[in-house]
Amino acid sequence: MKIHYSCVVAASIIFLFVASACHNSNNKDLEETGYNQISNDTIEIAEGSNLLKKIVSEEVVLTPYVATIKTTGVISPIPTAYAEIAAPLPGRVVKSHIHIGQSVKQGSPLFDIASSEFSEIAKSYIQSHSEMLQAERTLNRVKDLYDNHVASSKELEEAQTAYNIAREEYNHAQAVTKEYQICSDNMSVGRPMTVRSPIHGKILKNEIVIGEYLKEDSEAKVIIADLDKVWLKANISEKEAPLVNNIESVDISTVANSDSVLHGKIVYVGGMLDPETRTLQTIIECDNRKGELMPNMYADLTLYTAEQNCIIIPKEAVMQSKEGRYVMRKVDERRYCRTYVTVQSTSDSKLLVLSGLKTGDEIITRGAFYLISN
Repeated sequence: MKIHYSCVVAASIIFLFVASACHNSNNKDLEETGYNQISNDTIEIAEGSNLLKKIVSEEVVLTPYVATIKTTGVISPIPTAYAEIAAPLPGRVVKSHIHIGQSVKQGSPLFDIASSEFSEIAKSYIQSHSEMLQAERTLNRVKDLYDNHVASSKELEEAQTAYNIAREEYNHAQAVTKEYQICSDNMSVGRPMTVRSPIHGKILKNEIVIGEYLKEDSEAKVIIADLDKVWLKANISEKEAPLVNNIESVDISTVANSDSVLHGKIVYVGGMLDPETRTLQTIIECDNRKGELMPNMYADLTLYTAEQNCIIIPKEAVMQSKEGRYVMRKVDERRYCRTYVTVQSTSDSKLLVLSGLKTGDEIITRGAFYLISN
């Protein structure tokens, strides 16, 4: 096959023209930017370029780091150490045993009410107890007669059945007294009902008025709480929620006690985010034997994670693109590669690297914006 000499010459001229154009373009980029674009993510700074004086690169190392979370919380009593007490049965208040601020023990009398329903409960209890004792005596007598071949087996079965029924009636009456926290000792018909404290604690509210008639659905007249320990309910942002399980200590301060810092510990972390606030509920328990914290008081919280070795870099080392955040990592002499990273802000205006870098990597920590291509 013959190839015309003129075609070969024309092709050679076109190739030289294109190569010359590309070379001139690269030289122009080099003159304007001080670096060559090797690929989309990699550049090479020209030897002797002024850029080398404008950028600073450092090796990535591990640094001891303690993450902190700052939030606010609301102080509340521990539910098992808090009681709102209303009249368990309708009746009229005839006596009060307490005053506000008084410390009471579990079972301590609070107030007495005269109640017809209470009298019926007392009557039923006393009657069922008496009938059970009578049925028990009858059963024991029939057993003796049966053992001496005087009573028949039918009579023994009837006595046993009567005793079982009487015992069930008594157990029911006893359950009713426990439900209303009625002390069955020395119970008698006509005596007022004594309402007692279900917990140890201090009287925080006392609205008992002698002579007042209390309905069964009336609001709580007495509030008792043990505030030696309290809870702080705080909400952690969605971004900081992963850190909660690694919290080692908690500092607590309030406006009323700004000079003192209390300490607490996390006792509960919610299993799901609030769909409206996008926060995670966290409960912190705090020693309050000095009484510095009161229910419904606001507190400032600082939560500290356990110390761990992490990669910390300056904020100016990280740049943003449509694809995400990245740093310029050194891959060869005067050659740098765009490396995407996942970072999180720290309390000292630096960035914690969660992924993308490892120890020993060298990155540009200052001046990386000079390498952003137009």
